[in-house]
Amino acid sequence: MAKLVYVVLALCIVQGSFAFVRRDAPVAPVEENNFFKNLLEVGGKIQEAFTETQQSVLKSLGFQSNDEVVQTIQKNTNQYVEQLRTVQGTIAEELKKHSDVFEPLVKDLNAKLAETTATLSQQNPEVVQKAKEYQEQVQANLQSLVSEAQKTVEKLKEDTRAPNEELQKALKQIYDSTFETLTKTVNELKPKN
Repeated sequence: MAKLVYVVLALCIVQGSFAFVRRDAPVAPVEENNFFKNLLEVGGKIQEAFTETQQSVLKSLGFQSNDEVVQTIQKNTNQYVEQLRTVQGTIAEELKKHSDVFEPLVKDLNAKLAETTATLSQQNPEVVQKAKEYQEQVQANLQSLVSEAQKTVEKLKEDTRAPNEELQKALKQIYDSTFETLTKTVNELKPKN
């Protein structure tokens, strides 16, 4: 009988100890989720800024000369190109460190960055003469780059070996500088009182 009591007591202790064991399912790091969430929010703002920039160019052509509008777009675009070159440098450094992981993920983005930087840097006198067409050309390049950045973000979400902090910063900088450039252009094209 005493043995039975000890066995029952031992089972109760074992069962009680299992009751306190708590197992959590693996959860994606909060920081990573916030990163992707923030990029999606900025991406939505960029789409609104594209529309606003296009409308601003059309409105400003009513009270500013074509040359003034082109100069504003060109100045802001040149600043944007410099920011893109910084992003390219960061991505190139990360590729050197982790080429096996990042090469397939950022190859297309890297090519799009180089293409966008080259296209926005070159002067096309025929297009530059018409502010509306020039803005459309710049905007098409920006949209194409943001679209490629979005694809890269999706690839990074799927690949658990990726994203590291520097690459995340570079992607965020693409989004932030695109939004900043569009917003700055809109503000500078507003009528001066």
